[in-house]
Amino acid sequence: MPSHRKAAIVSAALENRFVRFLIVGGIATLIQYVTLIWSVERWHWNAVLASSLGYFLSTIANYLLNYYFTFRSDNRHRVAATRFAIVAAAGLTLNALLMEFLAQRLHFPYILAQILATIGTLIWNYWANSKWSFGRGISRRGGDAQRGST
Repeated sequence: MPSHRKAAIVSAALENRFVRFLIVGGIATLIQYVTLIWSVERWHWNAVLASSLGYFLSTIANYLLNYYFTFRSDNRHRVAATRFAIVAAAGLTLNALLMEFLAQRLHFPYILAQILATIGTLIWNYWANSKWSFGRGISRRGGDAQRGST
């Protein structure tokens, strides 16, 4: 396949918001899994606590990348960040509950439990962030949609 055709395919894929969301999610997931595995294997932490710490640490990169790259939001940061934090807190709670249930109660291996929890939080986070945190036109009153304003 010619290189210009490959570049066109990559460019078209990057125009798809869900593909961009998956890329950002991959970066955030990597942060979470590295934190999880390191904390469990090196420090012998509980898997729920380690996963929750990883989720929390991945949230900052996740917000910035989703704001600028995935959703190309034009909402003010104070609006988008507040909404993102609420969605992230709900996602953190969902992640912790799934980890508690799968890893602690059902005794799934913690990595498998995290994979399943990641799928659940991926669905929640995409839906809530696309509809509420970064959705276009949701906060146009009073100039709230001006990017870069705080």
